[in-house]
Amino acid sequence: MKKSNSIDLHGRYYDDVDLSLEKHFYDNEPPFKIITGNSSKMKEKVLKYLDNNNHKYMSGNMYNQGYIQVL
Repeated sequence: MKKSNSIDLHGRYYDDVDLSLEKHFYDNEPPFKIITGNSSKMKEKVLKYLDNNNHKYMSGNMYNQGYIQVL
């Protein structure tokens, strides 16, 4: 498996999020970042996917809330 640092979902359609994440997890091993931008709806969809699939993560940092770190 190849290893990637991130997947950029910023600007993608909400309906494409689950499939994009599924493909990224299939092709890559954590740890990596999921770039969501500042959209609360995008973050909500990503967090729901991660929770439903039992992935460990932490949200951004105090200076940049536009990503989620998958552990």
